[in-house]
Amino acid sequence: MRLLLPFLLLPFCLFQIAFAAGEVKQRTVSDFLLQAAAKAEKEGRKANSLINESSPYLLQHAYNPVDWYAWGDAAFEKARKENKPIFLSIGYSTCHWCHVMAHESFENKAIAEILNRYFVCIKVDREQRPDIDSVYMSATQLINGSGGWPMSVFLDNKLRPFHAATYYPPFSSEGRTGLKEILLKIQDLWVNQPDLIKQVATTVTARITAFADDTAESAVLDSNINDLALQHITESYDEESGGFSAAPKFPSPGIFAFLNNLAFNEAIGKAIKGKERERKTAARKMMKTTLDGMASGGIYDQIAGGFHRYSVDGDWQVPHFEKMLYSQALMVMAYSDFYRVDAQKRYKQVVFETLNFVKQEMQSPDGGFYSALDADSERPEEPGEHAEGAYYLWREAELKRLLSAEEFSFVKKYFNVKENGNIISDPQDEFTNLNIFYIDEAFRDKLLTKQESGWLRSANKKLNINRRLRPRPHLDDKIITAWNGMMLSAFARASLVFDHPGFLEEATQTLGFIERHLYDKKNGKLYRQYRQQINASSAAVSEMAEATLSDYVWLIYGLLDVYKASNDERWLDWALELQKKQDELFLDGNTGAYFESIAGDTSVLFRSKSIYDGALPSDNTIALSNVRVFSGLMGKASERKSLASQADKLVNSFAKAINENPSAAAMLLAIEVELLKAEPVESKQ
Repeated sequence: MRLLLPFLLLPFCLFQIAFAAGEVKQRTVSDFLLQAAAKAEKEGRKANSLINESSPYLLQHAYNPVDWYAWGDAAFEKARKENKPIFLSIGYSTCHWCHVMAHESFENKAIAEILNRYFVCIKVDREQRPDIDSVYMSATQLINGSGGWPMSVFLDNKLRPFHAATYYPPFSSEGRTGLKEILLKIQDLWVNQPDLIKQVATTVTARITAFADDTAESAVLDSNINDLALQHITESYDEESGGFSAAPKFPSPGIFAFLNNLAFNEAIGKAIKGKERERKTAARKMMKTTLDGMASGGIYDQIAGGFHRYSVDGDWQVPHFEKMLYSQALMVMAYSDFYRVDAQKRYKQVVFETLNFVKQEMQSPDGGFYSALDADSERPEEPGEHAEGAYYLWREAELKRLLSAEEFSFVKKYFNVKENGNIISDPQDEFTNLNIFYIDEAFRDKLLTKQESGWLRSANKKLNINRRLRPRPHLDDKIITAWNGMMLSAFARASLVFDHPGFLEEATQTLGFIERHLYDKKNGKLYRQYRQQINASSAAVSEMAEATLSDYVWLIYGLLDVYKASNDERWLDWALELQKKQDELFLDGNTGAYFESIAGDTSVLFRSKSIYDGALPSDNTIALSNVRVFSGLMGKASERKSLASQADKLVNSFAKAINENPSAAAMLLAIEVELLKAEPVESKQ
């Protein structure tokens, strides 16, 4: 088994010089639109109706020859009036395969002609409308066997899905069906076998609706639920590299929180013996190997800090190069929490570098945080040619040119740089002769000499400055409430763990932004997103910005962490106001669980209530955490008891599902472990 020690490899001051190149000039959808408009004008084309939308993803398709509509009554009415099926395409602006399908198919005039003639075409940004995405992801997984983006779904006039898949190539080849063939086949079925379409749509809708609710008759969690969860987690654990799946390997924030809370009990010296000590020791070991592996791998940006979305291989070496805001927040929380267990400087360095990256490259001038940086960008040596990871990868000859002989010699060994490239996993042949920076195994348990540290520090500074001169990846500049709530928690938690008041100041600045742009004080209502724009109508922005449960629970979660760090009552007061509004909009009084979308939108086939974690922890779990914290803060015994009962009712409504698959609800179990060891907190009077 490979041993990943708490390698103190880089000087801790590295994060201070990582951004010495000055202000970042971002590339946003506004830059893209200028180029697309110029091209369309030369070809005598005009923008479609998406030009008035607020979503960067929708705007990326505003100059397609496809006659796209946004999700809404205009598209639905057209489909009914003209008796056409709906082609629904769901994605997001920093999605690599969304870009590929857009270029291959939606910019293709022949395919656009088929779409416009036989279908009503709708685009949805999954980050702007997670409720719609959730419905049709369920259908795609049922019909296709798996899901992902871009999502390609065919609907009848009642918005019921009858066929679904993800990426389609434009034309059929080598046994793979192309989009053109699918479109013509669907059109034939729509005209000649309408009863079959109706039957499939009815069946699919019934099945996905039945699985939309994880609640059941009230039950209790198994008495050994933590042992069962740990057993399942251990069975999926990669002892060699860490993590809890085969490739592709994603960070698992729910599992991280669960293991951190188990391990922290041991770290604080609680009297534990036998099996309990073995359980907590196992949790600590799994977290250490996983966090060390990620921090040394290519999934972590070794030059500027911050985490890519996931690793395409099992060793954390080759990432999918998107940088999502939520990844930064959740990983900062994981490393900060584990620092309480094992106070290694490397973990602190990762937190500081990541938060500095977020401030430098993902923060708006007035304090909000943007959503994501694209995986793709223009190749530095091939203007006009885009590729995944182009911004982050290096040729050996380039490194020789930029670095001194001593720096290059050390960087070559330290990051395992090779003349023919060091990237093994390259299914699309995009990474030929290119190198990703990951720390070579020979250096992972080695303390660097003063001279080696100096070479690494100076090389890092030179390479970061040079990289800043490359064509930038696209920045999705919409600001999502839920993800900003996560960043609030990340900054507030880091400020406490590392005694760094500056991080708390960042959190309060972000709260000021949310108050100004995403919250209506008159009615206590929250909105999903904000984006500065020139062309979008205010009506379209308001409609698309409706907050979901995710936005409420994560903002409340962030407010409570800021309150813990600052002891400022105004943040607790605001959290309580939001909790009241959340209960009004989303609470299912019968089960005690929360619907994840608002009532009243008849275009959404169902309102889900789920408890299993995905890339993000379950919204109902974060709601549970908030209610548990409120219960501990209330001054009156009756209020504490009422809130504790509310939390218990929520847990009991999901108990059957959790007992069946406890590791999939690891974040909820982390909350309950936290409850068992919680220290008394000062009550609100």
